[in-house]
Amino acid sequence: GGQFKREVTVDGQSHLLLIREEAGAPDAQFASWADAVIFVFSLESESSFEEVTQLHALLSDLRGAGDVALALVGTQGEPGTWEDPVGMGAAWGTPGSPPDSPDKISSSSPRVVEDARARALCGDMRRCLYYETCATYGLNVDR
Repeated sequence: GGQFKREVTVDGQSHLLLIREEAGAPDAQFASWADAVIFVFSLESESSFEEVTQLHALLSDLRGAGDVALALVGTQGEPGTWEDPVGMGAAWGTPGSPPDSPDKISSSSPRVVEDARARALCGDMRRCLYYETCATYGLNVDR
């Protein structure tokens, strides 16, 4: 995982985001440190969706389910082929340009996780926002 900083302005007030990218299960230290968690899964991968469900359950065991603000993000394209966690340019391919990887739902990469299932999970998580994103088309990239 990586660590990133980004300053954002919300309602005219500046905030510093300290972002930690985690690849494994949350531990007690992470659970006590985090104010918000973004769970990311591939819309083309049932196993990534199931993993998010398991990671949320572990986080809930370590810290009350409603104590952490959550976002659930369904991505198009294979996770890890292109990463830009804080909007600082492409980490895959040519910097600043969209990747050449398949970043869309297609017959060769069909959608497996339907919108209704993802929204239902988000509802179960409480204090959760749901987004679908596609870097190639810019769908919800700046949200």
